[in-house]
Amino acid sequence: MSDDTFIENETACDCCDWVNTIPPMQHNERLRCERCKHPIVTVSKKTAQLLLANSSAAIVLFALSLTYEFLGFSSNGITQQISLWDCINALLIEHFTALGAIVSVTLVVLPLIYLFSILLLSFSLIVKSKHHRYTRWLLLSLETIQPWLMVDVFMLGGLVALVKLKSLAEVSLGVSFWAFAAYTFLLIRTVCYVDKRWLWNQFFGQSEKIDIKQKASSARNQGLIGCQFCGALNPSTNRTCSRCHHVIMSRKPASLKRTIALLIGASILYVPANLFPIMNTTFLGTTEHSTIIGGVLLLWALKSYPVALVILIASVLVPIAKILSLFWLCWQYHFATDLPAIKKQKIYHLTELVGRWSMVDIFVVAILSALVQLGTLMNIVPGIAAMSFCAVVILTMLAAMSFDPRLVWDISEETKVDESES
Repeated sequence: MSDDTFIENETACDCCDWVNTIPPMQHNERLRCERCKHPIVTVSKKTAQLLLANSSAAIVLFALSLTYEFLGFSSNGITQQISLWDCINALLIEHFTALGAIVSVTLVVLPLIYLFSILLLSFSLIVKSKHHRYTRWLLLSLETIQPWLMVDVFMLGGLVALVKLKSLAEVSLGVSFWAFAAYTFLLIRTVCYVDKRWLWNQFFGQSEKIDIKQKASSARNQGLIGCQFCGALNPSTNRTCSRCHHVIMSRKPASLKRTIALLIGASILYVPANLFPIMNTTFLGTTEHSTIIGGVLLLWALKSYPVALVILIASVLVPIAKILSLFWLCWQYHFATDLPAIKKQKIYHLTELVGRWSMVDIFVVAILSALVQLGTLMNIVPGIAAMSFCAVVILTMLAAMSFDPRLVWDISEETKVDESES
């Protein structure tokens, strides 16, 4: 099969469960769902070559970003320089081990697994060696890892840390900083070119042909299940997907219960995350405790208004908005309003998109605690709220993943049936 084309059977939309017929697609074409307009598949020209070039270049740049100086800090004749690895090591060994483990996994382990997976898969496509034991597992891992890639969030955290440090001392940017910036750009490009349906189609061909009884209907109403991993349609009697062999279900089991439980946990942890200090700064023997709001006020006082707004939105407003939005979406399943399902779906996607950016404050703390270690003159360490806030971000992300947006369309369909019967 040419990498410029895409020939597939019907598929169910991941967001609304609508059965869509996929026409033969050429390069630079995108197919959207007929009902909710969510992108289903995108076919780019020379996708395999682009994936190979971007992933391999990103890996090289990441290796360079670990090798040289990342940031430099000078105050009263005392100079401190750190590498990217020092940021992680400072948390793992000197401060919060659990927090350091989370940062290292999201910043190093998962991105490298993702990039090497893309590298192997794209190379296999180019040399036309598609049938390996590891192929299926690599494809399945991509969908799981992608939401947890935090490299771009860390880059924003680095810029925020620079603004904070400029008020205290002279800051210099090392070679690794620019290498990491280029690595971030290439990783984002790689993610943009990854399309799960296209990859499964290239490696394992078309999914099994299913007889569609109703053209304009959801998969569930036709006794079908759309696989959330490869996009293949399966009879509802199947327990595993006929193409990717992953366990399939018509809807996520106990979706609302798990979402609400995770949101309650995030709401509880959000209180200590804001009441207690997220960062402790010691200067000439005097220790100052800084909360999240305190950090925003400090940046505002320094006239760094754009950065203060970024932290306010990402660390204060986004977690609250995400918790309230998901609670509201769960409420809508039992007490639906007149708001169209497509608008509820947009609210969900926006909530899912912005959630991980709240990690920016954690990365700022990680960078500052590694860089500002000047003995008795000045040092910065994470506060006890850092772990609580990190847990809030993770729990809200898991809550968004647990929520099944297809439930929004299910209740919309039931409402329409009730209205037609009455």
